[in-house]
Amino acid sequence: MSEGYVFDLNRAEFNDDFSSSTGSGELWQVYARQQLVSNLTAILNDAEQYGRGRAVNPRETWLSHNAILVTSPRGSGKTVFLRNCEAMWRSENSDKKDALLFLDVIDPTMLMAQDSFANVIVAQIYQAVNNKLERSNCCDEQSRNDRDDFHRRLKKLADAMGKTCEFNGAIGIDKILKYSSGIQLESYFHLFVESAIKILGCKAIVVSIDDVDMAMERAFEVVDDVRRFLGCPYLIPIVSGEIKLYEHMTQKHFDDKAYDNRCQDTKLTDKGKELSEHLTMAYLTKVFPSPMRINLFSVERLLNKMQLKYGPDSALSISYLDYQESVLNQFYFLCRNRDARRNWTMPESARELTQLVRSLPPTSLEQSEKDADISNQIVLYNNFKNWAMQKKNGEALVFAESALSLLHDSETVFDIRKILAFNIAQQSDTSLYPWAKYDVLEEQREKLGELFKQGGEKLKNKELLESAFGDVTKANRCSLKSMPPLEFLVDKLYITQKTINEASSFGEEYKLENEGLIEAACQNGLYKKTGGNKSGFIYKNEDLILDIYTESSFYSALSNTYRYVFFSRAFELLVYSLTCQKDDGALINDVHNILTRKPFYSLPSLVDTKIALEGEDYEGVDEHNTLTTSTLVICTKIREWQDENKELLTKLKDYKLVPFLSYCFNSTFTAMNVVKSNYGNNKLPNEHLTDMVVRFKYNVINSIIRSGICGEAIYANVLVGAKASTVRKEQDIAKYERVYQRNIKILTQEYMAEKGGAAKEKDINFLTLLNNAVVSNPIFTICTVVKDETIPLLKLGSGLRGTHLKQKAYKPSNDDDVEKVRYKSLENSLDFLASFLPERTNPKRVVESLEYILLTLIDDGRIKAEHTIIDILKHSLSVKSNYSNSERVSLYRRLLGIKSAIYELGHEFFDSEVFEQLDEKLQNLIRAILKLDLGDVQGN
Repeated sequence: MSEGYVFDLNRAEFNDDFSSSTGSGELWQVYARQQLVSNLTAILNDAEQYGRGRAVNPRETWLSHNAILVTSPRGSGKTVFLRNCEAMWRSENSDKKDALLFLDVIDPTMLMAQDSFANVIVAQIYQAVNNKLERSNCCDEQSRNDRDDFHRRLKKLADAMGKTCEFNGAIGIDKILKYSSGIQLESYFHLFVESAIKILGCKAIVVSIDDVDMAMERAFEVVDDVRRFLGCPYLIPIVSGEIKLYEHMTQKHFDDKAYDNRCQDTKLTDKGKELSEHLTMAYLTKVFPSPMRINLFSVERLLNKMQLKYGPDSALSISYLDYQESVLNQFYFLCRNRDARRNWTMPESARELTQLVRSLPPTSLEQSEKDADISNQIVLYNNFKNWAMQKKNGEALVFAESALSLLHDSETVFDIRKILAFNIAQQSDTSLYPWAKYDVLEEQREKLGELFKQGGEKLKNKELLESAFGDVTKANRCSLKSMPPLEFLVDKLYITQKTINEASSFGEEYKLENEGLIEAACQNGLYKKTGGNKSGFIYKNEDLILDIYTESSFYSALSNTYRYVFFSRAFELLVYSLTCQKDDGALINDVHNILTRKPFYSLPSLVDTKIALEGEDYEGVDEHNTLTTSTLVICTKIREWQDENKELLTKLKDYKLVPFLSYCFNSTFTAMNVVKSNYGNNKLPNEHLTDMVVRFKYNVINSIIRSGICGEAIYANVLVGAKASTVRKEQDIAKYERVYQRNIKILTQEYMAEKGGAAKEKDINFLTLLNNAVVSNPIFTICTVVKDETIPLLKLGSGLRGTHLKQKAYKPSNDDDVEKVRYKSLENSLDFLASFLPERTNPKRVVESLEYILLTLIDDGRIKAEHTIIDILKHSLSVKSNYSNSERVSLYRRLLGIKSAIYELGHEFFDSEVFEQLDEKLQNLIRAILKLDLGDVQGN
């Protein structure tokens, strides 16, 4: 038994003769070799016994079913096995090594169309005898008699093997004689072979037939000739091919004979099909008996014990498993998680194994770790690309193409859309990748369906999606790899112009001290120095957050001033800061371009000329234009961040980071789609843009940690349903949202367990440092944090969602008792009203009910009129509404509770200063509720 298998990369690829290395492990099918030798020995004994019987009774012929079938899937080494059959036999049977004569392997694909396979076998035997006679110096009478006898029997056999068409010219006794010789074909064939082995000095002849699975049209002919001619006990056929192929082609032959599809009698047709299937199994059982079938091991069974030899004189060695880990470390850098590696394609055959290892040899992988020479890296990634295309592995091809783009175009203007891993449109180019398998439209429709009302009734997400990736009447486009949900437009997931205008945080004076950035900004026309040496300016954190996380420049049927929330621009800045360390001018230019472009993964960016929104004009004018200031501040912060993490970033190679960043991208944007779904379903009240940024951050860093976990990670998303109050406090996040903390714990435990495993320990430590660096990246630190609490900025929606409806901005003050200013806003109005409601009315419940109505029924900022509110409430309570019976009952109870509480205040309440100080919309809502007739409403 072999203790292992060896693949020597220094052996020439054409050299598949392992006769001199049988014991070295280079012949992988050692178990099949034992079965082959055993079968050949048994058949040889039968041939010798048959010869002794023929010596007594020459007229008696017998047929044996001793064909050996070497079967296995394509590419598993059947050809190599056949070519080494003689060497295996001779090495195991030194005393009988000459008893068998092995003819050259016959390849049916090499035959001419008119060639008969049986004739080729006869010709091969003839050639072997002729070569023997030419080498022989014996001129004795016995040798001459043997030669003459051989030629005489050959002629009789040739006449008997004539085709029917050759008989047509004969008449009378000549025709009868020709048919008579045909009937005696079996006897003539036995006599011919007997005379051949007598001259050749052997006991039996081995006929090897290969590549039948590449000549499907001749598959049945080969099998039938094996049955008719090679059933002679002196001949030992060894046929290679997948048994499924023979079953298919044999059944096809019998199908043609057993029934006719044009037959109207279905019972007769069914019986014919049943008969055909039965004949197929019986036929192959006869031709290839079960004991004579040799199944080669699949390559998967060999890899665990495979050793690769390489280097000068094959002195170096590495196990295949270690080699595979080197491949994954190169092309799936930092992706140790099973989910991150799930699409890696293992070699499925011996042929694929040899092609993989020769394309990506261990020496090239080792050199890649030491040498960052771009030309060598391009060659390596081109080889990986070829392997990916051969395997039709879309994800691997994406990573290879992305790496090649970064290697080749490193000096050009940065645009994440040039990296194929993040460009869903290019991935789904059917002319380039017709074999891509991920249906973009179907997957994205499914993700869009997870959003409440597909994002919103007035948002044209569905139309934009079908415009970008096909429609129901055409074949949809498919991407090379699975991509996360696009960033759809989501109703109320925006910042209004009013919110921006009323933002009350104080601006900070920011002084540019980086002279290189100042000079680059001046040259780009983005900045002008003021008088003297002053180079300071004012900026607000809100401006930075808005310029990074929102976008409003969409085609619409209205004057759009809503700034919709997206996260892909922030992700692009994160990728840029990790992978690009350019001079000041390039930094300024790249960041400005990123801020100017639409978020790269937003749906509207894919269909730039399509209308994304519809409805009436919004109020207000968008005067928010701070891109220049934001560009300068972000560039400064990125430069500072890169300087702080210089040691880490110098170890990063941008082209190797693509799979890791792609994993984080998929994980994070899948989670954010869940966040948006919860927001659209009103499960995240009082949400601010800064809260969304925190959710985004934690899902990014959670994906970083999770990618490095080899074992069982926690695959849940982070902070997708947590309350805004929880999101804002680090202490509460650690207390209530434990997914991230548990993943860190798992990674730490693996780090401790890997002590001594230098490569894996290095990766884990690297991931930890990278995680800490990303946490402090400028796209996250622009949120103001005071005493471990994120200050909520920029209220989402129309200011009508949740329990704290007005914009609350952080104001630094020396006075702990900040004066309470009563704003005429909905939040203040609700709080103010609650303070006057009697305790017996449950003021908290009344306020929550009012907020619910404001949020779900009349959340449109343009709805204020009393009569409009009454109509909306009546419709919501009717059976014609879209609400379920239970929802209408709940609404009825809320309205009844509000009405009862207001009655407690008396009629004079409407003339009081208290009522006058309430928000106009809240005043009209209260009046509308009091005018509703709720006495006859039963929720049905």
